Amino acid sequence: MENVDMGQMTDKLKKEFWTKEFILFVVVGVVNTLDCSLFAAVLMQYGIEDANIAFNIGYVMSNILAYLLNCWLIFPTRPQLLQYFRFALSYVGNAIIENVSVLVLYNWLGFPPVVSFVLAALISVPVTFLMVKIYAFSKK
Repeated sequence: MENVDMGQMTDKLKKEFWTKEFILFVVVGVVNTLDCSLFAAVLMQYGIEDANIAFNIGYVMSNILAYLLNCWLIFPTRPQLLQYFRFALSYVGNAIIENVSVLVLYNWLGFPPVVSFVLAALISVPVTFLMVKIYAFSKK
């Protein structure tokens, strides 16, 4: 078994995640979470009575906004339809990681719901950042 140098690993993690890109990605994520809820609430206020439908429409709207913010602020590029689909697909991994994390933390380990949700987000955000950076915005 190879000996892992913790100092080198820490340096690699800092180099990848202690960046302007990652910090902006987190800020856009917070904005995305808030605008999804806002879009859903507005949709319910103006005619869509089913909360699930309103949430899903709000989610798609906020995902489009998140993509545009990523294009403009984080990975400067001109928005493109294929790239947007790659961006959206990157979030499938996020949903899987968060759901599995909540399953383990809440259902199996008995953590409180809010703690489970926050820990799930903390686990998924770095992975999603890498997926978006490499899969959606890589300059091939």
